[in-house]
Amino acid sequence: MNKNIANIVNLGDKILATIECNGRRLASVNATHFSSLEAVKRALLDLAGRYTGMAIITVRNCTQGWRDVTVLATMRRPAVVPQAAAAAVPRVGAQYLIPWAS
Repeated sequence: MNKNIANIVNLGDKILATIECNGRRLASVNATHFSSLEAVKRALLDLAGRYTGMAIITVRNCTQGWRDVTVLATMRRPAVVPQAAAAAVPRVGAQYLIPWAS
């Protein structure tokens, strides 16, 4: 029997949510003013700022008794090597930074 459970968030629901990256908690929320699951995730991402790697977003609705876990991968743009430093980098067998699209 397949049961599709919709994770609905109401304004009065008590929400506990965290975002962790590489075992480190970047942000957490304990509030009741969210109107949707997407609003909770957006608030966590705004609090966490920029990070690199795999993040786990856990949202627990204490009022309704459900939990949602989402895995999210983000790459930020690596530091750009200044022109003077780039000239000093050996060209044979060297590794270079690859700029990733944001």
